[in-house]
Amino acid sequence: MTEEVRLTLQVVVSAIFIFVVLVGVWRIPGAAVLDSALAPVLAFSSVWVGLASVVVGGYLWFAGNADAWVFVHVLVWAAAITLGSLALWIYRHTPAEQMTEPIQMQRGQARVGLFFGVMAVVLWYIFVITHAGAVTPGG
Repeated sequence: MTEEVRLTLQVVVSAIFIFVVLVGVWRIPGAAVLDSALAPVLAFSSVWVGLASVVVGGYLWFAGNADAWVFVHVLVWAAAITLGSLALWIYRHTPAEQMTEPIQMQRGQARVGLFFGVMAVVLWYIFVITHAGAVTPGG
């Protein structure tokens, strides 16, 4: 098995594992939440942390020492995706007809944060694939 095939399998298996965990967590029983003190902070933070992750992802292309920035980039996009997922998770059992405008806006912010986080992941993978020598000692 070549290194490329092994890496591709690892990425696919990791993505499937994350999907299965998220589906499992979403099915945990709970009551509808109509007001949460934590969700607005999580949703708002996910947008800005997600934007920061995209900025750091773009900076990777121009950084002289990419090793330190790859670590920071991974932490930031993971935080953006986590914050957005948690904001959506809080309202997972709230029926659509009970969602007020602030809840809908928080869910929208969380989705934007998730989008930025996923875009940062894509930037990271493209960077690692195209700059293997800059990130790994052996190239």
